[in-house]
Amino acid sequence: MSTEVLIIGAGPTGLTMAIELAKRDVAVRIVDAASAPTSQTRALGVQPRTLELFERLGLAEPAVEGGVPVTQFRLFSENKQFLDLGLSGLETPHPYLLMLPQPAVEELLGRRLKDYGVMVERGVELTMLSQGVSDVEAAMRHSDGTVERVRVPWLIGCDGAHSTVRHQLGVSFVGAAFEENFAVADGRVDWPLSYDVFYSFLNKGNFVAYFPMPGGLHRITIAYPPGQAPTGDLTFEEVQKAVALCSPSGTRLVKIDEAGRFQINQRKVERHSVDRVFLAGDAAHVHSVVGGQGMNTGIQDAFNLGWKLAAVVQGRARASLLDTYAAERSPVAHRLVKGTRRATRMTLLRNPVATAARRNLAPHITARPAVRRILSRALTQLDVSYRDGTGGTNDERLAVGDRFPDIELLHPSKHTLLIFGTEPPGLHDTLGDLADLISIRHMTDGRAHLRGGIGGDGLVLVRPDDYIAILGGDVADLREYLDTTYVPRRNT
Repeated sequence: MSTEVLIIGAGPTGLTMAIELAKRDVAVRIVDAASAPTSQTRALGVQPRTLELFERLGLAEPAVEGGVPVTQFRLFSENKQFLDLGLSGLETPHPYLLMLPQPAVEELLGRRLKDYGVMVERGVELTMLSQGVSDVEAAMRHSDGTVERVRVPWLIGCDGAHSTVRHQLGVSFVGAAFEENFAVADGRVDWPLSYDVFYSFLNKGNFVAYFPMPGGLHRITIAYPPGQAPTGDLTFEEVQKAVALCSPSGTRLVKIDEAGRFQINQRKVERHSVDRVFLAGDAAHVHSVVGGQGMNTGIQDAFNLGWKLAAVVQGRARASLLDTYAAERSPVAHRLVKGTRRATRMTLLRNPVATAARRNLAPHITARPAVRRILSRALTQLDVSYRDGTGGTNDERLAVGDRFPDIELLHPSKHTLLIFGTEPPGLHDTLGDLADLISIRHMTDGRAHLRGGIGGDGLVLVRPDDYIAILGGDVADLREYLDTTYVPRRNT
């Protein structure tokens, strides 16, 4: 079978995208310029929202087995705690941030992709692409120097912050860049604090965060103000100095393993797609490491686009469905860039008045239940929503475009139609030849009515990426959704 979708980049976003397409029988090819998977830890936290989506791939359980669940976040300003945030009460099967290094995430995704008969082609670098009316031409250089030219109907750039796909498309980042400089070391600290808690210490413009890792280690992350980051190799002495400034008295740095520096310019693209080419993950948006949002946002890009593109490739859905990818994910990226930029600026405050306010006023604000709910949902990406074009919501009432909370009710790859009360007449005629795309469940208990956000009889349709398409509707609403989304081939 000839390739229907070519994916450039085999990081977490590209691997997830390939799985979402392959499991729906789309002929997918995925290439990466690197000769081997990354061994660097890079991203670390897997958010609850991502773990919910991993349930659809059968990967949540093995991910949790290999990681460290963290339910508590504690932040200090000049040695005074101003936030103690717990996640255990969140409305999700995974009320914690899972500390699992990116290489382990990629290994899980790579194994699942192999289950669908797809292997990553390594040492293959995209050098050129151009688009025609019905296909994309790409030139790719292999590790032996040969250049391969291919034509494919669709191409997806998941090739990172310096994306060749993005440059070939001529798509620019929008907004002013916000430079962030970090040093990262995976090491062991000797201190009186709990191992399985996330700690962050802010001290008059100095910032160090401690993320627990498998094996009893911590990811020690040091942030520097723009233009003030040291150069050269990251040494034990530099990390030790930062730890001394930002940790409890008596803390001792025992050792460091992998260590390095990196710089981020937080930005997002002006367009997520151009005709038959899409951008996802870091190729479309670059976030601060503060909050651990980047890898998760890219994986969620893949879940949003994957089912839509598969339906279009197979002739089941209208091409206009693909427009919703940018319409939905661009506001999410914008919101995250804005939020992480604000958080980073707060961590690097040096002004004595500002730091005093952070230390003395913030504890009173963060103690409020409403504020704690907003913070915990934002941190875990459970607030991501497509309801109104803002990228998220903290409304406790469900609406169309929101994440459906009871993921155990949902089919792993299809739409799920939840029927509350009596099955409405004409349902199966309305579904017609699209019935194979929809799993039907009859809901009978009262709790399900409340959870479904409806008070009586009605229909709730949940998309393959767990977001609500119809809430408390009827057959007419279902017919309208199918007519606008899919190519109608119904029985008459």
